[in-house]
Amino acid sequence: MTSTICKLGWTFVVLVSILTRGVMAQEAPGDRVERILTDLERRSDGLRDIRCRVRYVEDDRINLTKRTKTGSILFQIVEPNPRFLIQFDQTVTDDILGKREWYLFDGRWLSEAVERVQQVTRREIVRPGEKIDLFDLETAPFPLPFGQKKETILRNFEVQLVAPTDGDPKNADHLVCIPKPESPLYGEYDQLDFFVHKEIHLPIRIVVTRNKGLEINTADFPDLSEKSINTGVTRKDFTAPSAWKKYKVVVEELAPVGESAP
Repeated sequence: MTSTICKLGWTFVVLVSILTRGVMAQEAPGDRVERILTDLERRSDGLRDIRCRVRYVEDDRINLTKRTKTGSILFQIVEPNPRFLIQFDQTVTDDILGKREWYLFDGRWLSEAVERVQQVTRREIVRPGEKIDLFDLETAPFPLPFGQKKETILRNFEVQLVAPTDGDPKNADHLVCIPKPESPLYGEYDQLDFFVHKEIHLPIRIVVTRNKGLEINTADFPDLSEKSINTGVTRKDFTAPSAWKKYKVVVEELAPVGESAP
C-alpha cells in the first residue's frame, strides 16, 4: 500500500452533528466530546455518496519539501464494499508544477495512476466475494473514519475539543485526537485534527501529524456543503479515465488463501 493512499484514507470523514449554541454553552467539555462521538456513530444514516473538491498538502519537514495537490473526491457506499475516486488535477512541489494523479478503489482493486511515469498500479485489496470494513480504524488498509463507533474512537484516542486559533477554518469546531499508548495506532500517528463545520456538520479540514511533527498532511474541502451529499453518484462515475489507456499497467494480486505474500 502506498503511503499517499494510506494518508488519504482520512480524507473521507463525516464526523459530527452539532447542537445549538445555547445548548453547547451549557455542556461540559467531556460531555461535548461524548455527544460528538455519539453523533459520529450515527452520521452514516442515509448517506449514499459524497462529491466535493479537495486541496491536499504534504509538508515534509525532514527533507524540507512541500507538495500541494488539488482535485476532487467521489465516494459511494455500496455492497459489498464502498468505492472512491480521488483525482488530483494539479500537483505543485516546491513551486514546480507536476502532473495528474488518480486513486481509484472499485470495491476490490485499488488503482494508483501517475501521469508523470505513465503507469497504473493495480493492487488487489479484497478477494472476490469478500467484504472489507474500510471504517475500522484498527484493521483497514486505509481506514476511513466516517461512521466510526464511539467505543473504537475512545479505545484508541484521547479526544479533546479545543478553542479556535488564527488560521483555523471559520465557524468550525476543532477536535484533537491523540493515540493512546496501548492503541495499535500509537506510533502511526502523533495527532489527528478535525475541523467540523458547525452548520453542515461535516469536516472542512483534516490534519494528520506523524513522525514527531516532522510530517504534517492537511486536507481542505473548500466547497463541502449539503449539496455535496447524496448527489446521485453512480457506478459509471468510477470508470477508469481514458488517459489510462496509454499507460503501462502493473498488477499486484493478493497471495492465494493459505499462502504468505512474498
